[in-house]
Amino acid sequence: MDAYVFLQVAAGELSSVLTALRTKQGVRRAVAVLGDWDVLVHAEGHDLDAIATVVVSELHNIPGVVRSVTAPVVPPDRIGLTGFGGPKPPPIIANACYVRIKAEVGAAAGIVERLAEISDVVGVAAIAGQWDLLTCVAQPWEVAAGVILDQLHQIPGIVATDTLISLQYNDPDDDRDQFSAWS
Repeated sequence: MDAYVFLQVAAGELSSVLTALRTKQGVRRAVAVLGDWDVLVHAEGHDLDAIATVVVSELHNIPGVVRSVTAPVVPPDRIGLTGFGGPKPPPIIANACYVRIKAEVGAAAGIVERLAEISDVVGVAAIAGQWDLLTCVAQPWEVAAGVILDQLHQIPGIVATDTLISLQYNDPDDDRDQFSAWS
């Protein structure tokens, strides 16, 4: 099972939080983001209890983590997607935009199918919580803004969106890129 975890980080603690996340069991990837949150984490576990354990016992104990929201991934068949194996979940990458989508009731499957037609969209997941879908537009903000406004906002059934912009965060005290410990 997968989940996306949104972290708020205390001022000045981003570097240490990203470093600590590299060592946490159940964390697949993490990236610094601009928006309402500071870090987006892709977590995995054999079930929701395992993910909750990672969040509560691991992520909450990282010095500098102030707040979190966990959005479990909903299996594609639960929203009516069958036949093509379901969408690929959004990868966690730098220089991309993560768009959270609120859908009209019953519209999520149709939105996912339309998102799959957009070449710059590299993943989408139905998620539990305040937002219904999470998608990744694999372009830097300057390009992704046009894709979001001209293509995503034109999809019928989308009620609202919220965008997080991922960063290529370079810690001035570290000469490695932020993902060198992850493979």
